[in-house]
Formats: sequence, C-alpha cells, structure tokens
Amino acid sequence: MTRRSPVPLLLVALATLAAGAALAAGAHADEAREEVPSIIAVLCAPDDRFGLRVVAELESLGFRAELLDPAAEPATRASLEASARRAGAIAAIRVVRSDRGVEVWIADRVTGKTVLREMAGGADDGGAPDRDAALALRVVELLRASLLEASLPAPPPGELPATPEIREKMRVPAPAGEPAPALRFSLALGALLSPGGLGVSASADLGLAWMPSEHVGIFALAALPLSSARLDRSHLRVDLSALLAGGGVRFATREGWLAPSVDLGLAVVSLWSSGKVVSSGFTGGDSAAVTVAPFARLGVALAMTSGLRLRADVLASVIARGVSIQIDEHDIVTWGQPILLTSAGVDFGWF
Repeated sequence: MTRRSPVPLLLVALATLAAGAALAAGAHADEAREEVPSIIAVLCAPDDRFGLRVVAELESLGFRAELLDPAAEPATRASLEASARRAGAIAAIRVVRSDRGVEVWIADRVTGKTVLREMAGGADDGGAPDRDAALALRVVELLRASLLEASLPAPPPGELPATPEIREKMRVPAPAGEPAPALRFSLALGALLSPGGLGVSASADLGLAWMPSEHVGIFALAALPLSSARLDRSHLRVDLSALLAGGGVRFATREGWLAPSVDLGLAVVSLWSSGKVVSSGFTGGDSAAVTVAPFARLGVALAMTSGLRLRADVLASVIARGVSIQIDEHDIVTWGQPILLTSAGVDFGWF
C-alpha cells in the first residue's frame, strides 16, 4: 500500500479558494458598479446663490446633489467629467456667466454626453430671485432631458449604467392613445354547414356590438343566406336555405391590436326547403320551419386602426331535435345537429 503526499491536495484546495475569492471580488465589483449612488455634482462657489438654487431644484425633484468648488479650474468637458468622477457622481453641472447670460455645462456619465447650452438671463444680476429660480429650473430640465435617453429601448452607451433610482425617475409612461370605440358594426362573408347530407351554403353576416365596459358587452347578429345548401343526386334534388338571427353577451377586450372575444347567446333559426324527385317526372314540395337554438361563438379581431379591424369568427350551435327533410315520406337529410358558421370580414367602430 502506497501513501500519497498531502501537498498536491493542499495546492488544489488553495487554488479553489483563490478562484472563489476572485469570482466573489468580481461579483462585488460589478454589484458596486451597479449601485453607484445617483449623485449630481454641482460645481459652484460655496456662496454662489445661483448654484445653491440649482441644488435646491435638484433636491426638490428627489435627486441627491453635492456642491463642488471649481476654484480657478477652467470650464471644459474634460475638467467637468473629471470632477464628476472624483465625486462619484452620475452627472455634473456647471454654470458659467457670459456677456449674453449664462453657459450651462452638463456632463452626463450615464449617456456619455456633455451638453453645452447658452441661456439668456443673468444669474449675477443680484436682484432677480424669480429669474434665478426660472433659470435654475431650466438647467435641471436640461439634465433631465439628457438622462431621459437612458430609458430608450437602445440607450446610448455611457460610462456608467443607469441606477435603478434613475431608471425609476426617468420612466416615461406610454402615451395614452385614443380609447377604442365602444359601438362596432361588422360585415363579413360566412360559410354555413350542418353535417347530415346537405352541403355548405354561403351567407352575409351582419353584427352589432356594444361594449360599455372594458371586458363585457352585448351584441346582435344576423346571417342572411346568399345560397342554399344542396343535396344533388341522380334521382332527387334538395335545397335548404337558413337564416340565423340572435344576440347575447360578449366577453372581450376593447383595447390592444389583437382582441379575442367569446359570445354566448340565443338565435332564431328560420329554414326554407324545396325538393323534387327527378326520375319520376316531377314531385316536389316546399316547407318552412322556425326554431330556437343556443350558440357560442369564438372570435378574434386584428386592429388596423382604432376604427377599423379585421375579424374572424366561428359559431357553433345545435337544434335539440334537428330538422328532417322528407320526400315521399322518407327522411332524406337532417339539419341542425350541429350547426357551424365560420365568417371573416371587417368591423367598424364609431364611439
């Protein structure tokens, strides 16, 4: 039996600990970088009334401001950015008096931009506190406009990431669009089918919906026959025309570019049939029937504009006992167990 030296195992353990410490240090550094405090450095003399006014405006908006004395340091982009770094600030502001008013320098480390604006008015006129307040507010708004770029979907690359505090302050609510109309009229072409021997018939589908609330409303519909369902064999021919009209409750949403809906209601079904036996010369008969059937309809609307949408629906219903069509006292076809109506078209909104 051989005895292994503990030295290799000790070296592996030390290497593992060193790697873990390095990863922890890196994570801590990243966390510290993400948690840079949202400080705004204001470069002005301690007794500069206008600089103090800018600080007051910043603090009134919830920013944390720190005064820095620029002394005789020239107003340049490099010096302003260096001052912001020394203060650990996300941005620095400096106002320099000029013959025409004041020059405002803003170094924004979040967006990586330095802004220079000349504003009319004097911060040194010594007797216009209202003018100082208005000018200080314009300076702060200029900073806010620069920081707003950090909330864009693709913000400009900056020296520092936007802190959670800045992202919250600069969050811009989505513009409120015009509310979707509550009253809508629909026009569609449909295909009506009931398995039982007859074919498919075409229909013109009309609808009217009123959505006084966001998710619940009422509706009415009518499916007018454009063709008849036909059974055509060598010795007989049967035609059936069906009209559906009814209404009920709609569960849907008025807002959004895609609006699904569920309709539940009751329909009156009116049927007309005619048939003849071809092989025996002519034997024909016409009949009509009216019945009531519950139905459910699933739909989806795709908004093109606030007032115009593309719409598709599938309706399912069933007549309890069905309708039988007889020729020479023999049941030829049945209809209504179940009923399927598919349609596609447009709907228009008014108000």
